Amino acid sequence: MKKPVPLLITATLDSGKTPYVALSSTSARIEAHMEGLLAWCREPWVGSIVLAKNCSTKIRSEVLIQAAASHGKNLEFVQTGSSPKTIRQGKGYGEGDMIRQTLEQSALLREADDFIKVTGKLFCPNAEQLLLGAGSGEFFLALHHSQETALPIRQWLSPLYRSEKGSAVMAFLKNSMRVPWGLLGAVPSALVDTRLYRVNRNFYLEVLSGAYRRVQDAMGYTLEHAFYDNLAGSKESVSLLNISPGIIGVSGSVGTRAGEFSEEIRAEARNLAACLVA
Repeated sequence: MKKPVPLLITATLDSGKTPYVALSSTSARIEAHMEGLLAWCREPWVGSIVLAKNCSTKIRSEVLIQAAASHGKNLEFVQTGSSPKTIRQGKGYGEGDMIRQTLEQSALLREADDFIKVTGKLFCPNAEQLLLGAGSGEFFLALHHSQETALPIRQWLSPLYRSEKGSAVMAFLKNSMRVPWGLLGAVPSALVDTRLYRVNRNFYLEVLSGAYRRVQDAMGYTLEHAFYDNLAGSKESVSLLNISPGIIGVSGSVGTRAGEFSEEIRAEARNLAACLVA
C-alpha cells in the first residue's frame, strides 16, 4: 500500500426483511461482524476505520471505539438510515445507500483521497499486497458468465438495466404485469466483487455512487452487475483484477463460511459482542 487510507466497513447487524439473506440471526451477525473488525484491527497497515451501520439494532458505539483503540486504531462510527427500497430492490440497494450516506457524514472519508471498502464479517489477509493504490480504483473481477442460455429478447432488453428508469420498468413488468422472469431477467455478465475494493473518493462519487439505484436483485441485476456496467463505461484508469482476493469469513447472502479466524479473535469477538448490545 503506497499510503494508509481509511478502511470503510459496512455493517448490517439485523437483516430485517431484506430479501436473499441467509444469515438472519442478529446475534450470529453481530459476532461475525466483530470477528472481521478485530482481524482488521490487527493489521499493522490499517490506520483509521470507519464502521457504518444501517440497521436499527441499538449498540454501544463507544465499545467499538475502545476496542479499536486497544489495538492502536482510530475508529469512527457512522449510523445511517435504512431505505424501504432495500426490501423491494435487494441488499445491493441497501449497501449503496449506506455508502452514500456515510460519505456525506464521515469526517475521515471527507478528508480522504481514497478509501478501501470491505463488507462487514469479512477479512482479506493479503489485502496490503493486492491493493497497491494503482489508478482510480482496484476491483476484483469475476469471469464472464455464458450468455448463450439467455433468450434473444433478454439480450435485446438488457441495456434497459443500465438506467435507473429502465431498471424500474423491468421490475414493474415482472411484478405488476406478470411478465415471466425468463423474458426479462438480466443477462449474465461479468461481475465486480463488491465485498472488497479500493477506490478514489471522487471517482466513486462520479462513476459508482448511483449504481445501487438500478439494483433489482429479483431480476438478477445485482450491485455487482451495476458496478461492472458503470466501470465498463468509464474512461478513467482502473485495475480490474482477475484473481480471487482470498476473503475469509461468513457470507450473509448464502450463509457459507470460508476459512477460519483464530481462536483468539473468535474469543475476543464473543466478549465484544456481549458488551456491544445496549
